[in-house]
Amino acid sequence: MEIEKAASAFDIKQGEAAVKQSNQHFIKSYQASDSEEIAQSFTKNAQLLCANHAPIEGRQQIGHYFLEMIRQGSINVKLNTINIWGDSTILVEEGKYLLMNKNGGQADEGSYVALWQQESGNWKIYRDIWVSSIPKSVIKIDSAHIKY
Repeated sequence: MEIEKAASAFDIKQGEAAVKQSNQHFIKSYQASDSEEIAQSFTKNAQLLCANHAPIEGRQQIGHYFLEMIRQGSINVKLNTINIWGDSTILVEEGKYLLMNKNGGQADEGSYVALWQQESGNWKIYRDIWVSSIPKSVIKIDSAHIKY
């Protein structure tokens, strides 16, 4: 009965506002090339799950991953939240992203799903999953292995 009361007392609008505020902080940190601050957007046991890459686990590795993206020339990210739902234990964010390179051109775009959990009273990303909308230009089949 107590769980039902807690769930019914949860205000999704407050959760949405917290996620959007955290996303703005993430974007500003990314533009500032501050990988340590980017990593603080994630829970201690967070994971990045992205195509063609093994899972990236924990704040330190997540910070290194984003620093490498910035070093390779991806200097700006735009996030467009489409929907957020959930309860007091977990929020699900669905959206679109756009990465820009240092020349002002588009580096990547796609869709994402982020799972958010509270850590020390703040909503942080627990799982971040994204997929590029830009197809690989050439796929070759060689000895039953797919190569990109």
